[in-house]
Amino acid sequence: MRQSIFFISWMAFILYAVFLAPDGNQGYLHQLLTMDDPDPYLLMVFSFLGIYPLVFSALLLGEDDSRLPLWPFVLGMFFLGAFALMPYFFLSKGEESRKPRVPVFILNRLHSRVFHLLLFMGTITLLIYGMTQGDFEFYVEAFLESQFVHIMSIDFVILTFLSTFVVYWKESRRGRYNQKHWLGMVPILGALLYLLQKNE
Repeated sequence: MRQSIFFISWMAFILYAVFLAPDGNQGYLHQLLTMDDPDPYLLMVFSFLGIYPLVFSALLLGEDDSRLPLWPFVLGMFFLGAFALMPYFFLSKGEESRKPRVPVFILNRLHSRVFHLLLFMGTITLLIYGMTQGDFEFYVEAFLESQFVHIMSIDFVILTFLSTFVVYWKESRRGRYNQKHWLGMVPILGALLYLLQKNE
């Protein structure tokens, strides 16, 4: 069932991006990459898509113990977001009895409280900056006319739902069922709070 849901959702995301998203290209990506005075709201969401792969790295790479390597899918998130991560959840066949592939020194840094605090503070800073300095009406207009902004925004929403699933998945693998499952529903901050609680 899980594999079918993820496969259908992944295909729907691709088909939507190709056939239903706006086809306009107003140069927003160029503004962001060159920092040519992008709108703060736009910069905030774009930056969140750079933080989310780091969050998922901390959440998932310690679980890379199945026959299908997980790390290439997490690495692909830096370029393709949810497009890259979702296939793992319909291609993998469950956990195997083997040690994680990721070197211990990398896992130690990904799981460190300092790393999680830095991500949390960076996210809060971006949130304050975008919400106070950005123009939400400008962002809505960009969402409606730009293919890049449209897909970027939907990708952010899907990653939020994925973070909810991943928190649940991690806890259920260990036989734990509690209210922490729903922390992932809070975009980025919920998953980071979950990571910080794990370090307590």
